[in-house]
Amino acid sequence: MRVCSTGIAAFTFAATQVLGRAAYQLHSRDTTDVCAQLNGLLEVPEPFAGTVPVGFLSTCLCLGDIPKFMTSNGVAIAAVAAGGRDAAVSALTSMVNKAPNHKSCPFPDQAQPSCTSSNLCHFDCKNGFVPFPAPPFLPISCICAFPNKVCNGVCGLFKVCPSGKPKKRELDADEQRSLCPTGHSACGVYGFNSPDAWECVDTKSDLESCGGCTVGYGRNPAIGVDCTAIPAVMDVSCIAGTCAVQRCQPGFVVSANGAYCVRAGLTTQDDVPAALYGLEHVPLKKKSA
Repeated sequence: MRVCSTGIAAFTFAATQVLGRAAYQLHSRDTTDVCAQLNGLLEVPEPFAGTVPVGFLSTCLCLGDIPKFMTSNGVAIAAVAAGGRDAAVSALTSMVNKAPNHKSCPFPDQAQPSCTSSNLCHFDCKNGFVPFPAPPFLPISCICAFPNKVCNGVCGLFKVCPSGKPKKRELDADEQRSLCPTGHSACGVYGFNSPDAWECVDTKSDLESCGGCTVGYGRNPAIGVDCTAIPAVMDVSCIAGTCAVQRCQPGFVVSANGAYCVRAGLTTQDDVPAALYGLEHVPLKKKSA
């Protein structure tokens, strides 16, 4: 017991020393999220059909990451195409909350949740901050370690700390409408690092931003669907803001509502990028700037 107590005392003293030098740089705006390891079939509600199976998910997901997940995961994209954004959000939220291993995770300020199957509450630190305590201990916060200091939300070796750059003002509805002709929306441009990059898009017919902007701009959120990214699709259109699939890859058939492709029995056919079949646009993730 004496050895154990000494070890704890030594760790406490070291932690106190570090925290004492960097206490003014710590933040306490912790947030809580629910995370789970998903291993199951994603089903979305569909009018007159109850629920429709979309695809199998085997991934770790937190509720706060669902919006981004729906623009990057093929099964989630298909769920949006099948039932709409709200139905997909509801289905994913329910799947996380009902997972037997789901867990409420506290995330400190400057933390980027990155859950894994072995640690649902795992996080990385961003903006130059580092985990504390350091491995092999389990981190509980992100700190700006001495001699670094925080300047405009970033941790680093700064000689001086100038005032932060003014934040971009969000455009109000009238300003957004004035940017583009009638029937078009101001959307961000994929692949451009500048938040000021935008283009006018007809979201009722555009394959890559069907039903809304795929890349948000101002107060236009990223709620659109990239129809060409629907798994196994060969021929697809955007009609009145909804993806309409006409043809699927071999081994797949068009779903009953024409919104996505489903496997026709057992098949080992690999998904082939839709662009190879002569679609008007390359899937958004492959589009060059």
